[in-house]
Amino acid sequence: MTFMEQKITAKEITRKKNKLFARLAVAAKQAKDSGGRPFIFHFLTTLRCNCDCESCLWKDNSVKNELSLEEIKRIYLEAREAGFFINLLWGGEPTLRRDITEIIKFAKHEADFDFIGMVTNGFLIPKRISEFGDDLDLILMSLDSPVQEEHDKIRALPGIYDKIMESVDLIKRDYPLISLQFSFSISKYNIHRVDEMIALGDKVEVPIAFNVINTIRHYSTGDVDEKGELSATGQEISDAFSRILESKKNGSHILNSEMYLKHFIGGKKPYRCHARKVFMFVNSNGDIEDCLRLDKPIANLREVSVKKAMSLPRFQQYLKDTEKCDSCNSPTMIDTSYVWEDWSLITKSGGISFG
Repeated sequence: MTFMEQKITAKEITRKKNKLFARLAVAAKQAKDSGGRPFIFHFLTTLRCNCDCESCLWKDNSVKNELSLEEIKRIYLEAREAGFFINLLWGGEPTLRRDITEIIKFAKHEADFDFIGMVTNGFLIPKRISEFGDDLDLILMSLDSPVQEEHDKIRALPGIYDKIMESVDLIKRDYPLISLQFSFSISKYNIHRVDEMIALGDKVEVPIAFNVINTIRHYSTGDVDEKGELSATGQEISDAFSRILESKKNGSHILNSEMYLKHFIGGKKPYRCHARKVFMFVNSNGDIEDCLRLDKPIANLREVSVKKAMSLPRFQQYLKDTEKCDSCNSPTMIDTSYVWEDWSLITKSGGISFG
């Protein structure tokens, strides 16, 4: 790539980010004015995964009545008509769907989503990136250790670390407009690797989002601690986040906002959740997730349209009920909730970053 091409690419990246910021500002204001009208369509494309992570809350690895490509196309058109303009694909492992390329291209060129991101373990990215790389705006790859043997063991998939590093090189070389990020899920197995992970992110110039694994899950029959035995201690997390915050202030490639990192320093703080007013989570079978009652979805998009589902009394009540919950540890949920109450945090130094 020539110097001029690099300069043009940098300008294009800045233009895309500025455009997204502007769209987010408008959408957030509309969502808040309406009391909550989600505009980010979170689609769990499949429960299948080639990894077998002990800490995964969506661990299944089987096909259970997945939406067909034609059903997804209809739902995407309905979602776009209902005001969604960001599409995030995750799983399971989305690249295990043979039709993932068709899904992405339809979302981009037919449903006309402004921004499309994928959360992936990275194993199949070197094999498949040429199919859909030009149509993605974000790739978030899970990397839970900077040590090859350790990451492969955590993910229970030999060779996955090397595939991730190969993916980094490929994306940086051939798809520089993709915002490439690492996600590091903190557990008792890798809390001791935080500083080395920061160093790796700085070395390969890929920003890192640190997050604390969730353990509590909510069902209609009561709350369940599903992964508590895998969690690092509160003191370990506090100490690690203090170091991450210091590294961020010193210029390391860290995506987390300062408010998220401070949220765990000295012990996790309570917060009022507003995330579901921004994100709609749709499972691979079309269920709209109710995170407070995971066994009782709000509706199924095979049976009702996106717009109708959003007008259901239960959906509207759900948006209010989630305000009382603060069990999630995800930066997505916590940062979104803070920003909902103070939109200026998205532009302040130390606030939310899109990489």
